[in-house]
Amino acid sequence: MSDSYKQILDRKYADEMTPHFKDSIELLNDVLDYGTFLLPRAYGSSPRDIKAICLIFVQFRQFLAHLDGAAILTGDGNCISAILQLRSLLEIALTMEWILKADTEAKINHLWVANIRRRKQWQSIPIPGTPEAARRADAANRISLTPEQLNEIQNEVRQLDNVLAQPEFAGINLKFETDYAARGFDRPWYEVYGSASQPRITIRKIADEVGRLVEYQNFYSSFSGISHGGDMWKNIVFGGEAIWVNPVREPQDIPRTTKFAVMLALRVFRMLLEQYRPGEIENFCRKYVNEWQRRFLKEYSVTITPQDTLI
Repeated sequence: MSDSYKQILDRKYADEMTPHFKDSIELLNDVLDYGTFLLPRAYGSSPRDIKAICLIFVQFRQFLAHLDGAAILTGDGNCISAILQLRSLLEIALTMEWILKADTEAKINHLWVANIRRRKQWQSIPIPGTPEAARRADAANRISLTPEQLNEIQNEVRQLDNVLAQPEFAGINLKFETDYAARGFDRPWYEVYGSASQPRITIRKIADEVGRLVEYQNFYSSFSGISHGGDMWKNIVFGGEAIWVNPVREPQDIPRTTKFAVMLALRVFRMLLEQYRPGEIENFCRKYVNEWQRRFLKEYSVTITPQDTLI
């Protein structure tokens, strides 16, 4: 394996610095571990309906996956990549809160229909004569199925159609289908939910409706710039005629990164507990005070100043 240019990527330096933030890293992993036990317990206490499936198995499971990603990345001092995980954590936290605030059943049904439709569209690609086979002819031509496999897929698509035809989903499916026929793709489920009764729903509007617009403005927009490679100031520093490039690992940001991830996790855990295990909230609060609060509020005095690279 070839060596890296140390002023851009110094793995040894990051490994030496991360132990200074051991409490923060361990806190994030402890909170993640709690979440992994909460998932099956929340579902076990739920009515095991579509709402529980969407909230617990779709959104919360994905939240834990991103929380795990943040823990792995911060443990290696790669805090700038962890920002992609923070952005996803924030989006899921906002969306879950928005779903639970009002009109929960309708919102859940839109999320459900969106997923059923996506499955149907992909499964329909190898079925001759379907709109998806025509739209994605190149992909359809590369798929070779036995008659048995094709029959199995056709049966699944028929079952998905039966689900979409159910009274509570048929009208929602029609809203999606109208857009799909015109655009060739489905809009995000929350946009379709709002299309009939109010202006276009966005993550920004969702944040505003749950009273977290300031949080969105302070974090989500900047996180998006980093996620899409459009944030100049996170990557370079101008000094007269010189340009300094920041190293790709920034272990000095571990406390800030882990604290934001933990804050969102505590918020989401509380939402699930309120929905499915309200009797456990007191124990959850006690656990925070006894096991997590000191590390969450800890301020670090370690100063890390990585060498920047002059271009």
